[in-house]
Amino acid sequence: MGGRGLVASLLLVGAATACTPDVRDDVDDDAVWRTSAEPIYTGGFVWAVGSTVHLADGTTIDTGATVRALLVGGDGVFFVPFDPEDDDGRFVGADLFFTAPDGDAVDTGLDVDDEGVAVSPDGTHLAVLATDYDTGGAEMRLYDLTSGDGVTTDDGFDTDRTDPVHDLNESEVAILVITDAEVYARTTGGDWAYDLDSGDARELGEDEVVPERGADPLQSPAGGWRIEQRDGLRAVLVPDAGEDVVPDAPAERWTLSRWIDEGTVLGIAVDGPGDGDTVGPDDVLSLMTCQVPSGACVTVPGTAGERVVVPLRPGAGGGFDLRPPDEP
Repeated sequence: MGGRGLVASLLLVGAATACTPDVRDDVDDDAVWRTSAEPIYTGGFVWAVGSTVHLADGTTIDTGATVRALLVGGDGVFFVPFDPEDDDGRFVGADLFFTAPDGDAVDTGLDVDDEGVAVSPDGTHLAVLATDYDTGGAEMRLYDLTSGDGVTTDDGFDTDRTDPVHDLNESEVAILVITDAEVYARTTGGDWAYDLDSGDARELGEDEVVPERGADPLQSPAGGWRIEQRDGLRAVLVPDAGEDVVPDAPAERWTLSRWIDEGTVLGIAVDGPGDGDTVGPDDVLSLMTCQVPSGACVTVPGTAGERVVVPLRPGAGGGFDLRPPDEP
């Protein structure tokens, strides 16, 4: 389709002219991704296999290229295409694209790092912690995906430094948490918070706690349930009061990994001849979702044996590799 050719050609151009551009000069104020006429639902479970993104409401979006990283916001999804010449782990300075349902992919003009890009939970703001490891420069760029407004600030990044390149590398700058109002980041000058609308920045106080930072992924959002791993790949769900719930999984073995919401947990069903904690080449892995308190589980269609990408979250991985392991 047209989107596939567009993304491929843009990636080739980027490879041929590799440099560190001024991102602000590359962002079109009138680009389709800057405003939202029909914001999509950002809740529930969202995943991608290959070039197809599945939204929680059943909508599918074809990005035109295999997805490496994914964010949901505005009228569609932001994504980093898979680079066949690179691995699918961490990335720095990757091209960020956007596509809406029934639309073609467009290059946002933004270069992003895997730990430096986030969308607010309500999908209304995009935050990019932009870095230039050649010069040691860094700044926070904030985009209102409803109004089209944008603001850039270097507050917190100590621009008057003797060796900025060394400082940037040593600081391990990253977006730590994003809420619907603020984004929290580790900068070259410590931990800072930025207002998503105004860009106003403030350094966090010595005793100030970053919201949700270090939250236990095994604990449900409201704290009513906890995932407890058991021997032999048979995790259970433990309530804060009452009996443990054993998932009614669609396989003999399974593991649970993270919460989608207070009543839904995401896991992996392991079907095949293996036993115990070992997953062999003849086992088939699929994503599944389970409900509490019922324990009812269903597999996520189209995920068996695939590399599945889920939306990036600060401090959390962006996918599951369900492909069969190599023979020993």
